[in-house]
Amino acid sequence: MVNFGNIGPPLRTLCLIVVFGIGIQVEISSETSDVTPQNVIEASETVTASEAPKVVLGNEADHIVRSLVIRGNNSFSEQQIRALMQTDVWSIYDEMVLAADFEAIQRFYKAKGYRFARVDTTQVSVKKFADGVYLGIEIDEGIIGEITLSGNKKTKQEVILRELLFEVGDIYVAADKEESEQILRDKAYIGAARIDPLRDENSNTVAIHVNVTELWSPPLPSIDPALNSQGGTFLLGLRESNVFGSGHDTEVRYQRISEIGEKTKSLLTWKYSMPRVVGSHWNFDGAYIQKREGDSWAILFDRPQYTLKSRWSARFTLSESVGDFLWFEMDPFTHKLKRTDRFEISSQRVSGRIRRYFGDRERQNYIGLWATSRRLQHELIEKEFPSTADPSNRDINLVGMTVGRKHTTYHKTQFIRRMGREEVFLVGSEYAFSLGHASPLYGSDRSESYANFVGNLGWTRGNRVLGLTLIDIITNFTTRIENSAFQARTSWYYTDVFNTGDIYTVDKGFRKNGFLDFYQIFVAEFKTRLEFGWQGESQVLLGAFNGLRGYDYRQFSGEKMMVLRLESRTVCGGTLFRKLDDGIEAVATFIAKPFIKRSVNLGLILSATAFTDIGYIWNGNHTFNLMEPKRSIGFGLRGGFAKVSNAGILRLEFAFPLDDPSSPPFKQMLFWGVESTF
Repeated sequence: MVNFGNIGPPLRTLCLIVVFGIGIQVEISSETSDVTPQNVIEASETVTASEAPKVVLGNEADHIVRSLVIRGNNSFSEQQIRALMQTDVWSIYDEMVLAADFEAIQRFYKAKGYRFARVDTTQVSVKKFADGVYLGIEIDEGIIGEITLSGNKKTKQEVILRELLFEVGDIYVAADKEESEQILRDKAYIGAARIDPLRDENSNTVAIHVNVTELWSPPLPSIDPALNSQGGTFLLGLRESNVFGSGHDTEVRYQRISEIGEKTKSLLTWKYSMPRVVGSHWNFDGAYIQKREGDSWAILFDRPQYTLKSRWSARFTLSESVGDFLWFEMDPFTHKLKRTDRFEISSQRVSGRIRRYFGDRERQNYIGLWATSRRLQHELIEKEFPSTADPSNRDINLVGMTVGRKHTTYHKTQFIRRMGREEVFLVGSEYAFSLGHASPLYGSDRSESYANFVGNLGWTRGNRVLGLTLIDIITNFTTRIENSAFQARTSWYYTDVFNTGDIYTVDKGFRKNGFLDFYQIFVAEFKTRLEFGWQGESQVLLGAFNGLRGYDYRQFSGEKMMVLRLESRTVCGGTLFRKLDDGIEAVATFIAKPFIKRSVNLGLILSATAFTDIGYIWNGNHTFNLMEPKRSIGFGLRGGFAKVSNAGILRLEFAFPLDDPSSPPFKQMLFWGVESTF
């Protein structure tokens, strides 16, 4: 140790000055190391206990990340973004590692459907100071800067743009684009919709172009899609599904309804549908029907779950109607099904429901409250011979709750239910359980409970195999089960069997692929309805009207039935049908020339079919017997106009019943008519 007592005064004084100076320098250096520019101080983060500084040797201190600021991440939290990065506070700054972090962020965004998301490298801030590196990262999630529209010759621009799930200033997401296309395709006046996004490098925003193909909706006399050779309607009226380009639907018509063996009925109908009332998502539907028996009317206010992002839906209905309730039984002398009773039924109904949805766009749970009040009165008008018919007059007031879950995605296809238009096939599952109770405390004629289970399942295997299944179980019970019904339906479609591709699209027409082109589809459909405890109240019928082609409109009755339908469809195309479509376009344009200044393309589609149907029907007295089917085979032709709004499908079919007890074993039956679906 140095003994300052042996040093002279001048030297001792000098040593004290040096020691004191060193102390001052150390203190100043310590304070200066914590001083940063004002803008860096504002961008720095508070260091948590888990981000404790590391021991740094040598000159690595000036490469330590002291602050990391992330901006522009409006859709995801900063914690989610930082979890993707290797670069973080107190890590070593490395440009290669940071570049890899940027790629990880972009992959994350694109996997979530943010196609144009990126890290804006021009806005990356790297500031180096003596104590380390201060980083600032700017994420561009893909802001929509412009939306343009084409193809809407009649529909107003705002009518189409309001259906989109995005607007200028929103962030582009692929799921919003796909669901917006689906919403547009679902409109009666639009046959196809395409939404094309593109980055605008000048403005660094996303430009959206929407192209629609409108359907022709002529305000001309039309034919109702129930007209057929086995009973149906004759209709003369006017219908416009896109009034003045507003998207509103109105119809005024005179209709004559006839069924085999029944009196012809005449009625006058007026309908009006107003979607998006006052710019909201509420829809209004109103109908007034004038009949000889009495007038009927219905009013509906509906706020559907218009998008899977919507968190709630509601529906309110008021209606009053007068109609017929018919009862059929087998004539013991002719062994044919005949009408035994005709009741006039009057019904008043008020109902409402509201639902709340939880979850994301694809998977959701929901809960709903509902109430319904219905009064049914039956009056016997005609009775041909004794029967078991005994319908009840009821005054039912139910309140209840529904819980459900669904997993839904969209799959675009063609020629499943329509002729040529783009269709949306729902893939996924939905099941719901409802429980309700009626009580005299709130006006019901008796105490009873109601339970209902509904399940839907849709699936695809690739782009060519599609399936759809429905199960519906309803039961009413008091201290015991009073009555119940079970119905199930499943449909399988094998589309584009020979992998020939789309032969027709509404926006492009027939493709050029030789003189004759085709698109093959195989269809298998099965449905059943089983009733328990409904004797005298309800009955199950089987015949041509519910899928057993080749037999009478209503030929068999019972309590339970099932039908299996197998069908092969060959949709025709090629140069031959393109020329035919062009010829029809020329004729239609000439006829419409005084009223319309543009060409009128109807989009004629023809399909050849071959089919076989197998049905069973039974009741408590006659049990199910697999060896007693009701079979038929046949072939036919179908056609439709893909570019005409609300156009039905024209059908011409020859069917041959193989198990008809009242006719020769191989007697043909001709069916012709216009129906709404395949």
